[in-house]
Amino acid sequence: MAFSRSIVLTLFSLISFFSNTCYSQTEITVSTSSDIEINVSRFTATHKTPGKYLIIWVAPEYGFRISHRSMAQLLTEQNIEVWQSNIVESLFMPQGSASLKQLDGNNIADLIEYAHKTTGKKIIVAGDSYASVSALMGAHQWQSRKHKSAYLVGAILFSPYSYAYIPSLGIDPEYMPIINATNIPVMIYQTKGSVSINQFENLLEKLQQHNNPVYTKMIPNIISLFYDENPTEEIKNQIKSLAPNIKKMIAFLDKKTVPVNPVPLNNRETIKSGIDIDLKKFKGNTEPLVINLLDAHGVQFNKNNYKNRVTVVNFWATWCPPCVEEIPSLNRLIQKMKGKPFDLISINYAEDKQVILDFLKEIDVDYPVLMDQDGSFAKKWNVITYPSTFLIDKNGKIIYGVNSAIEWDAPEIIDIINALY
Repeated sequence: MAFSRSIVLTLFSLISFFSNTCYSQTEITVSTSSDIEINVSRFTATHKTPGKYLIIWVAPEYGFRISHRSMAQLLTEQNIEVWQSNIVESLFMPQGSASLKQLDGNNIADLIEYAHKTTGKKIIVAGDSYASVSALMGAHQWQSRKHKSAYLVGAILFSPYSYAYIPSLGIDPEYMPIINATNIPVMIYQTKGSVSINQFENLLEKLQQHNNPVYTKMIPNIISLFYDENPTEEIKNQIKSLAPNIKKMIAFLDKKTVPVNPVPLNNRETIKSGIDIDLKKFKGNTEPLVINLLDAHGVQFNKNNYKNRVTVVNFWATWCPPCVEEIPSLNRLIQKMKGKPFDLISINYAEDKQVILDFLKEIDVDYPVLMDQDGSFAKKWNVITYPSTFLIDKNGKIIYGVNSAIEWDAPEIIDIINALY
């Protein structure tokens, strides 16, 4: 395979807020086998002795953030080279999870080959959120090319998202086909506050079905390592502590074997997409759980009887724009149902109490805001996206659900609610 390289657009030393150690970053362009030019930010170490490992890191659906670049720097201090590439951007596709799901992995496989050819280093693919799927697709395509030299070590994933689509409430999610077709060594760094934690055990079971080693490390206290534009001190501290662990785990993965042959990949055309845009008949367990949580002001809230009242239970978070956008319509719903046996309860997902209180100072919320401090209560309700809202009738049964924001005071929604009495 022939590659061309348009070398160095910029070469400079940067000082990160994480460290005082200098490193070099080079912007390069790699021409792939399909004559597509892929832009790459190349982070190289300043060590006198070249390292033996190189990470190819695919940008997630929201692009690279400060924390991605800072982690790359910290890894160079561990003598690990990092190539970060926004494949979707290079292909002039819309930034988002839908575009990442469309990638067939060939461009990433080309990058794997090119990086090894030009550096002689062993390669690890990496991704966070939905880019985890893209990284695994790239490894799968590399396997399918039947290389004589086993220079692919495995994959490192950060809080992976891998749903083929978001199902209606009460239905377990389906996963992207690559999850069932992965047989390489994998290391996962999973934040405990991530929405994906609710389905994490299911994901592990699928990733391990071919007896390939899959290792995990849980990251406490944060929702995401990379999503925030301006990382908090907690995120900075977690990232600092991870770099040495990643170095250790790469060496550990290198002792494992990447199978020569990939697992056959199912037809990708069967993948669905989209989320609910209106209330859907609920198909899961219709018995709502007892609610026994503190509200944002520290007051105990209990609900163990749903009968003879219609109840809306809304799971949300302040960092979720659609969740915030539907608050005014939920407030109006309260007014329209005034005088009727009706309850509206919101449950915040795994955020700090002070974050919630600060939010409530800025935004009027006319209903109870309860705290699911570790996310375990949302898991019991099988919530996998936000907002997610359950509608319970006077007989105490969950009748409808919706996993997106809607206009709760729209006439057709009011009619549906009134019909539950």
